[in-house]
Amino acid sequence: MKKIFISLCLMIQTIIFFSYAAYGQFTIWEKGETEIRPLNNINYNMGEGSLNSLNYERLFFINRRYFLAAQAGIGNNEEWQDETDLSAPIKYTTIPHHITGNLGKGRNFFEFGLSGLIVTGDLDQHYLFGPILGYRLQSLKFNRVNFRIYVNFPINYLVLFTIPEILYLPIGASLGFCF
Repeated sequence: MKKIFISLCLMIQTIIFFSYAAYGQFTIWEKGETEIRPLNNINYNMGEGSLNSLNYERLFFINRRYFLAAQAGIGNNEEWQDETDLSAPIKYTTIPHHITGNLGKGRNFFEFGLSGLIVTGDLDQHYLFGPILGYRLQSLKFNRVNFRIYVNFPINYLVLFTIPEILYLPIGASLGFCF
């Protein structure tokens, strides 16, 4: 439990540091032009280790074709059960987070990076991490919808050859609002 608390504190501290270090709601490109773009997203997410979650995401534009995204949220999941188990599944609170690079043009981006999941409750593994690859449709204007579809699988399960204790879908989708 202490490791989860320390990891969560470090993640929150990193997000706060980067949000203050960013340029607010505008980005300065290399030729001195200024383009106003939304840098914040609120997303409803299905996947990335949660059955559903609500996430905040901050975008850090490097140039017109590349940006970094840092996301954290809170969600829920439940115990993995086979068809013969008739008892009610145990519910878990999850904290999904990721840092990704996004490469593209206009509104269409290829997304790649690392994702993590903190799971509370009586489990053998409380932290899952792994790569994430996906497609992102990111709005260029404020107060618009954004969309992501992605694939990720925790390395913990691949390396340790263990069966997941929670329902873990390797594909996911996210629908959000830019501001």
